[in-house]
Amino acid sequence: MTLLRLSGLAAGYGAKTVIADVSFGLEPGQILAFLGHNGAGKTTTLKTVMGLLPPRAGELVFDGQRIERLDVSRRVAMGLRLLPEGRGIFPDLSVAENIDVVAARNVGGAAMFGIADVYRLFPILEERRPTRAGSLSGGQQQMLALALAILGSPRCLLLDEPSIGLAPNLVERLFQQVRDLCRSHAMTAILVEQNVAAAMQIADRVIIMNNGRIVFDGLPHEARESNFWNYF
Repeated sequence: MTLLRLSGLAAGYGAKTVIADVSFGLEPGQILAFLGHNGAGKTTTLKTVMGLLPPRAGELVFDGQRIERLDVSRRVAMGLRLLPEGRGIFPDLSVAENIDVVAARNVGGAAMFGIADVYRLFPILEERRPTRAGSLSGGQQQMLALALAILGSPRCLLLDEPSIGLAPNLVERLFQQVRDLCRSHAMTAILVEQNVAAAMQIADRVIIMNNGRIVFDGLPHEARESNFWNYF
């Protein structure tokens, strides 16, 4: 069963088209390493899927429903979640306030992950509950950002450069957490990442973009053996 499908997707900014004819589908629980050089169109693709950028052409289907005309809040309610580059936390609020604010948006139904769940999954956040989010270490801020992304009932995580600024051991811990979440709750994840080695450790599938188009789509070992691996 396909959870998310992009068909002939095109998008851009102003007069510039950044991505063209982007097509792929993902199944529940699948982790995609979405790779390519800076400016290849990876973040533009994530923003278009999330509804932050309108598509110029193509279709977006999530859980069998066309979503390209839906606003961001509707997509969030359906289970699409974006962890943006730069983390997207509220730096002047405490850890607890960050979690409470986002949890309050998810009222009105049974949630896969509530406040108690995220503290269980990220015990360091429970220890830092009264701490201002902006004063956390980079790794702790990224853990908080991931916790905020999974509050409620996420089904597909869009992760944009989550390892930026993190020490290698923190990258490994963060990616292990992502893999465990996807495996245990059948969540799909699209991982845009410049740390190719770390992304490949948890990926089930690899897509490589160049100049706004997909140039490779296959398994991790196939990606390593392809001519496009020279990009990295």
